[in-house]
Amino acid sequence: MRVSGLFVHPLKGARPLAVSSLELDELGAIGDRRCMLVDDDGVVITPRDTPRLAQITALFPVENGVIVSEAPLQLSIEGAADIEIWPHTHSPAVRMVRCWNDTLEMADFGDSAARWCSDAIGRSCRVMHMLPTSLRPLQAKYAGPVNTTERFVSVTDGAPLLLLGEQSVAALNQRLVQGGAPAIPASRFRPNILLGGGSAHDEDTWSRVRIGNVELGVGSQCVRCVVTTLDVESLTQSREPLRTFAEYRRGSDGGVVFGMNATHVHPGKIRLHDTVTVLATKAASS
Repeated sequence: MRVSGLFVHPLKGARPLAVSSLELDELGAIGDRRCMLVDDDGVVITPRDTPRLAQITALFPVENGVIVSEAPLQLSIEGAADIEIWPHTHSPAVRMVRCWNDTLEMADFGDSAARWCSDAIGRSCRVMHMLPTSLRPLQAKYAGPVNTTERFVSVTDGAPLLLLGEQSVAALNQRLVQGGAPAIPASRFRPNILLGGGSAHDEDTWSRVRIGNVELGVGSQCVRCVVTTLDVESLTQSREPLRTFAEYRRGSDGGVVFGMNATHVHPGKIRLHDTVTVLATKAASS
């Protein structure tokens, strides 16, 4: 198997940005979910409750396939003028916000960014970005055999990285088309690392893998939610793919699962077309 696609999501819940390499620091992929929108109570906003967020294109400039994270964040959406916002302006307001069950300190992008995003998504919000003091503990279930002591994560749904095989997506789409539903692009599932080759759901069996020179611990299966039913272009929702997942992708807790949560052992770089080497499987390591 080889890496067939690499993606970051500069603003949590907004469109993915394809890159040719992932630069990994202690938190995960640089430029991936280091920014998020919060409501007036400081609680994270996602496309689960605010679908229009999924239509925002948020990106840092990319040079030679690598995110330039010290540059301004660029936001665009149909029907509005683009805006550039800087994460480090003067003395930004710092506040405590909540991302799922975690409370952490983040910095506010300011009023101009808040007005633009509030208009774009149709509700009042603030745009927040992570600081060196934004400490969100990494849970062991996302790391497999990797030690999570003093490890932290960005404002992902929990794991630093999400792995998904192209063959897994193809197997889903075969079922969807046979049932009269349209195929779904892999981007709907927001992977960081898309894998080509192998068989459907090979990634489910892994405990440790090496991608290029980066070793990963593969943890829990990714439980899927209603966001996967949202067509980003039309903002329409259907019962798919959750209905089809329920037929063959039930997890141990009864939820539907697709793709694998993973944690890198050390910072490094993963490149497009890197080879995937399986170091240990869950059966062999249990």
